[in-house]
Amino acid sequence: MGRTPHQDFVRGSDEQQSRTLHTAAAGALALVALALVGAIWVRPHFAEPDGLALDVQVPYVGPGVGTGTKVLLHGAEVGEVTALDRPRSDIVRMRLLLDPAEIDGITDSVQLDFRPQNYFGITAVNLIGQDGGAPLESGRILDRTPAGDFTMSTMLEKGSVAVDGTLTTSMVAALDEAVRYTDGLTPLIESGVLFADRVAATQRDLPTEQLRALNDILAVLPGFSTAAVDSLEFVRQSDYNRRPDGTTGVDDAFMDYSDAGLELAATSLFGKAGSLLASHGSEVTPVTLLVKALTDAMPHVLDGGAAPAKLRALLDRYDAAFTGPDGARTLNLRLVLDDLPMIAAPLAATGVPVPAETEPPR
Repeated sequence: MGRTPHQDFVRGSDEQQSRTLHTAAAGALALVALALVGAIWVRPHFAEPDGLALDVQVPYVGPGVGTGTKVLLHGAEVGEVTALDRPRSDIVRMRLLLDPAEIDGITDSVQLDFRPQNYFGITAVNLIGQDGGAPLESGRILDRTPAGDFTMSTMLEKGSVAVDGTLTTSMVAALDEAVRYTDGLTPLIESGVLFADRVAATQRDLPTEQLRALNDILAVLPGFSTAAVDSLEFVRQSDYNRRPDGTTGVDDAFMDYSDAGLELAATSLFGKAGSLLASHGSEVTPVTLLVKALTDAMPHVLDGGAAPAKLRALLDRYDAAFTGPDGARTLNLRLVLDDLPMIAAPLAATGVPVPAETEPPR
């Protein structure tokens, strides 16, 4: 026969103790059941996340999209992806939690794409506002097809495919040939840079002065162009461009006459002179050598073109040494003797003022 164990912390008989324990166990089980019901069914209704929850079903997502991926609108963060699941093989469901204060004006016609969030290539979901539609409400499910996948991974993949398909052996050979031709232009490019550097080094005036000079040239350019056109018209209307009947054209008879005169001068004049010089080479050679000697000495006599300037400066100094009216000009002559000790001491003793030396003595 079983015997109910006696509990020291519960008063009463064994039957009362057993009843008390059963009641306490039932109460504990009821509290646990209530806690589970509250956690599973009641709490989600009272603990809604702060923001607008929205489900978007798309056929695919960009590389790197997952829980915690940021949602952007005009480059600013407006929410994040809180969940990502796949209810069917051809659908991916993204749960977005958006900030209602940051999506003012966005309706249920909104579109999206995938693009980098920053320069590090981190993927983000980008919202694209559209006209029309109803205001967004929490709990809505939208079916959308992304406007594009512009993530860094996709761009690198497409670039690799493009390079793999186009960078063939013939393309590499063509690029190598272009590089070698370009390398041959290096001396020309260096010459251009050197010329520009020399121009910059020898530039004397500011760009404003140069533009002002260019403006002066352009101001007279229309008149010059008009005169040039008039000159060409004068040549066209001259007698050399007129036929005997007065019409415009080549006067063949006149041209033949001129051609005969030029041929006569070439053969009878210059030809005879050439024959004469050729037959008297021994007599002409000393004359040519004398002329050469005189012409060779001229640059040295003229001092490379500086002699006339020096001669003019000398004449100016001589002219400045004489003052007075014509016919009574006098020579300005001052003997500077006060620098000699034997004369400076007597002059100082007499109290004669020493003139200030303002110009070199003559």
